[in-house]
Amino acid sequence: MAILHRKEEKIQAVLGRLPKKYTDEQFLEMFIKLYSKDWGKIKSAYTKQAQDKEPGTVINMPKPDVYLKQLLAIYLQNTATPKAAEVKEEVVAEPVAEVKKAKALAKKKETLVEADKAEPKKTKAPATKKAAPAADIEAAPKKPKAAAKKAAEKK
Repeated sequence: MAILHRKEEKIQAVLGRLPKKYTDEQFLEMFIKLYSKDWGKIKSAYTKQAQDKEPGTVINMPKPDVYLKQLLAIYLQNTATPKAAEVKEEVVAEPVAEVKKAKALAKKKETLVEADKAEPKKTKAPATKKAAPAADIEAAPKKPKAAAKKAAEKK
């Protein structure tokens, strides 16, 4: 279960209030100021894991301040990567020659598909049904529905 919901939105809000050059401590202070309830949730989750652990086991969750620093680092890394991908997509716009080749290949595929459609399809012979089960069904005597009428008369 996630400890902090809508992480990206909250990190964006905190970064919006900080100067362009900020330290991790400033980020932590601003986060605690804006989202004190979430900070309490992070701290309580950490203390709960610390209390529930058996002696000699390692706690999975980092300390609350380290946890927030990691969230910030992951957020900054993820926001930097898509921008680079967008720039690459803009720079590598498809040249006209490639578009023409793609259209030519599409036309060839269409003609191949049409040629396949033109060939007569082989029809399969219809499956033969076994006559024995059908004969058993017809030979079985049908029971009258008198029981339903008797139940109606008793009411």
